[in-house]
Amino acid sequence: PLQLECDLCAIISNSGQMTEQKVGSEIDHASCIWRMNNAPTKGYEEDVGKRTTIRVVSHTSVPLLLKNADYFFKETNSTIYVIWGPFRNMRKDGSGIVYNMLKKTVDSYPGAKIYVTTEKRMSYCDEIFKKETGKD
Repeated sequence: PLQLECDLCAIISNSGQMTEQKVGSEIDHASCIWRMNNAPTKGYEEDVGKRTTIRVVSHTSVPLLLKNADYFFKETNSTIYVIWGPFRNMRKDGSGIVYNMLKKTVDSYPGAKIYVTTEKRMSYCDEIFKKETGKD
């Protein structure tokens, strides 16, 4: 299980609304900085900061991370990745396509800190999303 100790968290979206906000240094002062999917920081440090503690990644965005694997898993190797997606893609029995991609990534980048959600946790999050948005 993932264990974190955070006093102050900054949760940064992928939104273009961050451009020209110049809050990067304020964001970098948070003890834990959460980012989504493959949202860039390089080249946008003044607006979004440069540190990332946790990057929450949808199964559909994993291939986008892997296109720039050296950056995500080598250059920013202190980042913790939490990957979520449907069980069919995350299966550990050899048929989970996203899980297989992540396994190869860990083989290539042994220092990568990659966690996947459990099927039970994913179902729980899906239920909350459906209750809050009315969408499946």
